[in-house]
Amino acid sequence: MSIVTGTCNCNLIKFQIDLDKIKTIVNCHCNLCRGMNGSAFSTYAVVMENDFTMLSGNDNLKLYQATANAQKCFCISCGTPIYNINPTKYNGLKILYIGTLPDLRSLMPKANIYYESKLEWVDKLNTIESFAQVRVN
Repeated sequence: MSIVTGTCNCNLIKFQIDLDKIKTIVNCHCNLCRGMNGSAFSTYAVVMENDFTMLSGNDNLKLYQATANAQKCFCISCGTPIYNINPTKYNGLKILYIGTLPDLRSLMPKANIYYESKLEWVDKLNTIESFAQVRVN
């Protein structure tokens, strides 16, 4: 077992999962995820609800009804998205935002979903100039 503790940015929300019980890790390129998360795509780790343990901060979770079926849960203090649920299409699953988990280097996506919505430049990211850090003068 490889139990890890995930957190929001302000550490009010803490949860645990077993990395060995992650069903899959996906990059979602749909327009809804882009709009909700303000990013080019979102990366999620999918776990069964009973493999997710909330440790603290339940009172700090806010549920947003993103669509008729999908809900986004985030920290009301710092705004960090924690997970999505969709009882209609994906009953029993928590779709965790991968950025809430430690040691992201060991977590590799297995698939791109809603790829037809992908921004054209995503495939070219490794061709642009990259910096270890940004210096602001």
